Amino acid sequence: MISQFFILSPQRGDTLIFRDYRHDTPRDTSDLFLDKLKTWHKEHGPDQDPPPIFNVDGVQILFTNIQGLYFVCTTKFNVSTFMTFELLDRIASLIRDFCGILSEECVRLNSSLIYELLDEVIDYGYPQTTSTDQLKSVIYEEPVLAKKENIIIDSITKLRAHGTNLGVSSNKPISKPIVNSHDEGRYKQNEVFIDIIERIVAFFASDGMTIHSEINGSIQIKSYLQDNSEIRITLSSNMAHGRDTYNSDDRFGIMFNDYKFHESVDSSDFEGHRQMIIFPPEGEITAMIYRISGDNLPFRIFPQILDVPESPNKIDIIIRIRTDFPEDKIATKCTVIVPLPHITQSVSNEHLDGFADQSARYDSRVRKVFWTINKLKGGTEQSLKIKVGLIFFWFYH
Repeated sequence: MISQFFILSPQRGDTLIFRDYRHDTPRDTSDLFLDKLKTWHKEHGPDQDPPPIFNVDGVQILFTNIQGLYFVCTTKFNVSTFMTFELLDRIASLIRDFCGILSEECVRLNSSLIYELLDEVIDYGYPQTTSTDQLKSVIYEEPVLAKKENIIIDSITKLRAHGTNLGVSSNKPISKPIVNSHDEGRYKQNEVFIDIIERIVAFFASDGMTIHSEINGSIQIKSYLQDNSEIRITLSSNMAHGRDTYNSDDRFGIMFNDYKFHESVDSSDFEGHRQMIIFPPEGEITAMIYRISGDNLPFRIFPQILDVPESPNKIDIIIRIRTDFPEDKIATKCTVIVPLPHITQSVSNEHLDGFADQSARYDSRVRKVFWTINKLKGGTEQSLKIKVGLIFFWFYH
């Protein structure tokens, strides 16, 4: 049982959506939550993830960050945290299904539709349903597309008119709504969009050797199919689970540590033929999540530490990152975290390659440099020079 639900913009701190179901918690809880969040980041650093639950004067505040927006609910009761976070995630998915995309502008433009959704999803603090199929018949508000999303849809329509083959789409979010209650003929194309998203986390030693690396991947499906059609997805035969004895070394390809399927996926033939049979509901689902460990990374890092002869209390750290994937591929939102010594006094950064789409900053609270590269193209190399001033100690004999 939840008391309040709201959506916040982290950048401005605006409350985009607010619904008070039980009126048993203060109405300014959103402001209290933001103050608590700012205090936590001030004490622990802006790059440290806060705990997903805060307690403020006996009120439990549970939140998650989705697409740069805070989805928050409050309660005074001992609720299931798993169920609550699943509810927040499903509400975000419903907004994507009915509005076409999840962004701050989209939420502002479609506030009436979102309030209509919330009235059906939650009744007096109790979740009722989060099924897109069930909700599409009772939601009457029409979605309003943001200007940017309208341009994308118009471009797709024009390309179809000229007979362009759109069998492979670009790596951009599909931004038209899944459902439309009153205009049944508007989106009659039988389409399905599949995204494979992988996030790589790797730890390197000071000599550049890989200590540990892990890939967390997901297969996401957004279905525009009008009927309950069957989709078959077959993965490469050189993929195997860690328990497969016949595939216990690297000669056979990629080894899954573990994986999990959506409830709409029939995985009975996956072990034998790597095939998934999917009956996707209307909306966006994550058909499969998986985890892979290994040393074969799509990039390499070369660190170098240099003394500064004229300044014994200074060192230069040069970090080079080289991509080993094809030039037509791009890795997005790459972050290299460089820990510095405890005796660090001052830090300055210098980009050696002159690329504009990157930034580096030093956080003195955690003594780490955060080098962010928004777009890392395949077959390229980028470098960062970190000038570190150390606390100089005098020793007397």
